[in-house]
This record gives sequence, C-alpha cells and structure tokens, in this order.
Amino acid sequence: MDRIRNAVSRARETRETVTQDAAAAQRPQPAPAPASVQHPVTKGLAPTEPAATGSGDPLNLPTVQCNYENFARNRIIANEQDPVLNAYRVLRTRVLQKIDAEGWKTIAVVSPGSGAGKTVTAINLAIAISSKAGSRATLVDLDFYRPSVARYLGVTDAPSSLDFFEGKCSVRDVAVRPGLSDVVLLANERVTRRGAEHLTSPRADELINTAVHDFGSRVVIFDMSPLLGCDDTIAFLPKIDCALLVAASGDTRSDDLKEAKRILGKTNILGTVLNKAPAAFMPNQYY
Repeated sequence: MDRIRNAVSRARETRETVTQDAAAAQRPQPAPAPASVQHPVTKGLAPTEPAATGSGDPLNLPTVQCNYENFARNRIIANEQDPVLNAYRVLRTRVLQKIDAEGWKTIAVVSPGSGAGKTVTAINLAIAISSKAGSRATLVDLDFYRPSVARYLGVTDAPSSLDFFEGKCSVRDVAVRPGLSDVVLLANERVTRRGAEHLTSPRADELINTAVHDFGSRVVIFDMSPLLGCDDTIAFLPKIDCALLVAASGDTRSDDLKEAKRILGKTNILGTVLNKAPAAFMPNQYY
C-alpha cells in the first residue's frame, strides 16, 4: 500500500512541474535592450550642447544674430504668414528666370533718390531667393553714404566691408551668416566719402569674384547709394551684370525716374519695382 501511495505522489509532482514549465514557456519574454546609437549630427555632443560656431556651414563663416523683433517695423519679411511675402516670391521667380537666361550673377539694387525702399527690396529679395533650395544669395551693403542693411536686420556685431576696401582684411574676414536661410552678408555701418574710389578699385573686382565663386552664390545683391545723390553707384555700374530699379509710389518724381533710366542707359535693367503702392492697386488680392 505504501508503495502505491508513493507512486501516486511522485506522479502528481511530475505533472505539476510539467504544467508550470509549459506555462512559463508561453509567457511573453522581454525584448533585449537595443544597442546605444548616436545620431551622426549630434555625435559627441550633449543633447543641449550647441554646436561650435560655423559647424555645419560648408563656407565655415562666423554667424551673427538678427533682431527679429525689428523686422516688422522695418518691413522685412519674418514669417510665412507675411502678406507681402507672395509679392517678393513673384519678384524672386522673375529675377531668377531672367538672370539664369542671361547668365547673370550680380545685381545692383538702385533708386533715383533716397526713401524709395531699395534697401528693404534688396534684403527681402535676398531672403526670398535664399529660401529656394540651392539658391545661395550674398547681400552686400555698398551704400557708403547711408548704410542701412545691418540696422534694418538688427545686426550689431558684423564687421564692416569698408575694412576690406581699406586693405585691413580679406573678403572672407568681413563675410558672416545672419541666420536668414542661405544668405551670406557683407554689412557696413561706417560712412565714407571715398566710395567711388573704392568701387572702381581692384578690390571691388576681388569682392565680386569671391562672392560669386568662393561663396558659391547663385546671385550677389548689392544695395547701392541713390543714383542722383552721388557718383558711387555710377562708378560701380560697369562691374555688375544688371540693375534693379526701385521707385516709390507718390515719392519718386517722374523727372528723377527718367534721369535714373538715362544714367542706366548702358546697364542691363533687370526691371523696375514700384514700392509703397496702395494696397487697393495691388493685383490678385484674393491670393
């Protein structure tokens, strides 16, 4: 009898063990922990550690900060919702089509007199062009009587292009990245009365050659002094491919506009921009 009881007990224990092992085998097992992976862009950097200045920029130029809070006051495009953006996109497309067809690279943005909005046009055109993939724009302030590009952008720590013209440094030393799509900026906040001498010197040719070839610019945009105010722009015109003439509705006098076009007689005129036009006169208001 004892042998029978012992056999039954051993059979019961064996059955319970097999049942427990089968249940354990059916339970889902946790997946193995993945190997540590670092993104190639941030490899070696802590998540909140900024990359070094110039890293990621194929030109390796220093960066400067714009004061974006001033953009609206200075009529500079700051976001995709800006209603004026579409007008500059249309201008961008027409400009690129024309310069590509003609093989042009350099544009002087000019106006008959002051207050027509040529600086705003030059900045916004550079931003619009550079926002198109593969279209780097270099923006150069050559208005030596009233330099305004840096002030409009709110840039306070950019070097002066005059340092290059005065032989103190190279073109690359005065070029910066202002954080506007793919824009290279050569700013200036100093005034000089020797602009015509600088703009007819070999250094002007060096600046153009560097901006086009070394910086890989699709277009180089020069903000120039007014045509009727001094001889700086007249002296520089033979060095550039074309000019964009800016006039202001209600401000630019017809006689001044005619005189400006006469001065530009031997220059390729890319087109004319009418600034400060009343909104009611603008076409395609629906869009």
